[in-house]
Amino acid sequence: MLQGRLFSYVDTHRHRLGPNYAQIPVNCPMHQPHTYTRDGAISIGKHNGSAPNYFPNSFNGPHEDPEGVATVYPVSGDVHREDTSGDDNFSQVNTFWTNVLNAEERKRLASNIAGHVKHASEPIRERAIANFTQVNPEYGAMIRNAL
Repeated sequence: MLQGRLFSYVDTHRHRLGPNYAQIPVNCPMHQPHTYTRDGAISIGKHNGSAPNYFPNSFNGPHEDPEGVATVYPVSGDVHREDTSGDDNFSQVNTFWTNVLNAEERKRLASNIAGHVKHASEPIRERAIANFTQVNPEYGAMIRNAL
């Protein structure tokens, strides 16, 4: 019976108290790690202000903990973490830009992105433009001109 109840405690807390139930002092671990969890129902403690809530970011947010890397063990083959930093993140977007959008749609998309990026700091704007330029030089130039 106890084991069955232990299984449901987390779900019960989440249901009754909301997603931030672990921030309530009586439910909080002794050493609460720095995470991107913030705001929402019953949000208690530091809210990280205007810090970004995504990873990776350019503002020295939490970093990966090497101790948290899962070990490789056989299941029906090897299970391991995959480094996706070398993946091609641009060719599919380039195909969309060049083969799907017409000139007017490209202009609207670049204007829309520039409208959001203009509120970011200068280094972030430059990084965004560099990313869109990797998709297609015209794309990056249109966003730069819109800014």
